[in-house]
Amino acid sequence: MSLRVLILTYLLTGWTSSGIAQTTSSTPPIGFIRKDCPANSDTRVSIPLERQAVYIGPVQEASSNVITVQGSPWTDDEFKFAAGTQDESYYVLVLSGANAGRNYDVTSNSSNTLTVDVGTDSLDSISIGDRIKLLPHWTLSAAFPSGSGVDPSSNVLQRRTELLVQDDKKVGINNSSVETFYYTQASSWQGLNSGAADAAVLPPHKALVVRNSSVATSPVFIGVVPSATQTLALRIPAGGQDKQQDNPVSLLRPVPVKLNDIGLDDTAFRPSSLPISRTDEILVFDDDAEAINKSSKFTYYKWAGKWRRLDRDADYDAGEEEIFTPGTGVIIRKSGTGAATDTVVYWTHEGPTL
Repeated sequence: MSLRVLILTYLLTGWTSSGIAQTTSSTPPIGFIRKDCPANSDTRVSIPLERQAVYIGPVQEASSNVITVQGSPWTDDEFKFAAGTQDESYYVLVLSGANAGRNYDVTSNSSNTLTVDVGTDSLDSISIGDRIKLLPHWTLSAAFPSGSGVDPSSNVLQRRTELLVQDDKKVGINNSSVETFYYTQASSWQGLNSGAADAAVLPPHKALVVRNSSVATSPVFIGVVPSATQTLALRIPAGGQDKQQDNPVSLLRPVPVKLNDIGLDDTAFRPSSLPISRTDEILVFDDDAEAINKSSKFTYYKWAGKWRRLDRDADYDAGEEEIFTPGTGVIIRKSGTGAATDTVVYWTHEGPTL
């Protein structure tokens, strides 16, 4: 197995048989995950943990792209990214209400407001009293401090470990990476296109590809174990069923999740009319196999009310298979519905009780 997961707490007050320590009401569970990445291979890696929140509380008002909270808990632009002076990037996670699970990047703030990037979404459904959490993004320097878990490169032409970031806004399938990062022997992260990259953001719910050359690596991530509802935006391409769109995703979950339990209902994931005429698919990769530019090992789809696997008989029920394991990523391939423009559908997954 390429995965090692352990859940801890700040105060180890006792262990359950599941490996999760009992916690006090105010102590978030802390965990770590080690992901083994073979040599001469691509491995899909995600971080199923959060960084420590800096604020949790109720919303006083939300409109347009501004969230207002009670009191004056912050200083102006405390959470606004500024290279060289404020190198953290922050986001808001909505914990309750109609928008529970959705997250928005913070672009600026006042003493009691957060201005966020809503993209194609809206804050209109957020109500007074809904709770939010404000926390820093994972960055390359936070996730791989001092280059831990990677093989440093001597120069740009002799890159040893590369981190390939996929662009989920790029139209189509089997898309190439939008950026490649590597860690130098001079102790800094660099991007082939972006240059200095210590502060480069690794968004939640997105997996990256770790590409190793001749040396295997085992990055270790330590953080808060998430338990809140998660909502992921899945892009649907314009056009009919012959048009397809890859959505590289991961779940922030500390334990494996079965297909039957992932909450992909028929609105977020369209069933197929026939096994030979599939609409939406989930592509799963073999992280233990040593290869570059791997094809998916398994393809899953819905048909006749059940989850199916392409390499098995059409009547095989794959619903009990645990395809979402901590620290990995999959591709959800959406087909067009006949719309004239790209659209978005939201997939909501309820969090476990820890």
